[in-house]
Amino acid sequence: MIRLFFMFFKISALALGGGYAMIPVMLKNLTSYNILSEEEFKEILSIAQAMPGPIAFKVSWLIGKKINGIKGSLVTSLGVLIPPFFSIVLIATILKKYSNNNYVLAFTRGAYASLVGMVAGILYDFIKTTKTNIYDIFIIIFSTLIMFVYPKYTVIVFFSSIILFYFLEKGYGKNA
Repeated sequence: MIRLFFMFFKISALALGGGYAMIPVMLKNLTSYNILSEEEFKEILSIAQAMPGPIAFKVSWLIGKKINGIKGSLVTSLGVLIPPFFSIVLIATILKKYSNNNYVLAFTRGAYASLVGMVAGILYDFIKTTKTNIYDIFIIIFSTLIMFVYPKYTVIVFFSSIILFYFLEKGYGKNA
């Protein structure tokens, strides 16, 4: 449990770019120490993405729960939450003082660019390993188009898509 706390504490303290920047680091640490398999991690990540709230907290909570129940959830979540809390207080104090400095602006732009690259890498890996068919792709494209054209129906389209995926998956299960 202590090892888990410090693993998540270290990830949270050293990964710049927010919750999504922590995901590949979590995956690497957990799989390299054989705590979780890559498939188990991706399953947890999928569940966490469907839940509201910060992604790093949700993933750490679910990983802790899978490893050691509620105690594990508390330990991993505290490990993820403590560093940003104190970092935000410290960094906000510093950035406020130097917010017009060119080096500070360049650093924040670079951190943002690296975050976009890491998220794109995760998305690519996720899509590469996900089994899709023509119906899945059609639902995703059609839903995305509806959400862009009619943004006020985003929630309805989102939940309708989930229901469609559920019934399609259920139909595939009968045929398999």
